[in-house]
Amino acid sequence: MKRLLLTGATAVVLALSACTTEPTAEVTGTSWLVTDIWTVPGEPSTLPPEAAGRARLAFGAHSMTGHTGCAPMQGTVSLTREGEDTDVESAHTFTVERLEVEEPAADCPSAAVHEQLTELIEPGAVFDVRHDDRDLVLTLRTDAVDRPAIGLAAV
Repeated sequence: MKRLLLTGATAVVLALSACTTEPTAEVTGTSWLVTDIWTVPGEPSTLPPEAAGRARLAFGAHSMTGHTGCAPMQGTVSLTREGEDTDVESAHTFTVERLEVEEPAADCPSAAVHEQLTELIEPGAVFDVRHDDRDLVLTLRTDAVDRPAIGLAAV
C-alpha cells in the first residue's frame, strides 16, 4: 500500500511539472522571430513556410533592431502606456520614430516578407503591443476594421 501511495505522489509531481510553462520572455533582451504577418482580413498569416525563422526583431529601451529576412534594420521607437511615456516592458503602444533598412539582395528568397515588414514598420507607424508569456503581437493602428499585425515568438 505504501508503495502505491509513493507511486501516486510521484505521478502527481511528474504531471504537474509537465504542465509548467517556460518563464515569460522579457521584451528586451529577447530575440523575437516573426511567426505571422496578418495583412488581409479573413486570411491566414501571409508568412510563407520557407521564410520561417528568417525575419526577427529585438527591442531596447527606445530602439528596435532586426532583420527582414533579406536585410538588417534598425531604428528608434517611443513607448507609451495610456498616453504617458514608459519603459518597453510596460508599453502598450510604440511609435516608430526613425528606421533604416539596408537594400536587400535582388535574389533574396524572402523578398515578399521583406516588403510586407517594411510597409508595416515605417517611420510614423504606431503599434498596439500585446505581450503574453513568450508571444508578442504588434497591431498597426489604422482605421481598418481588421488591422494588420505582426506575430512574434521568443527564441
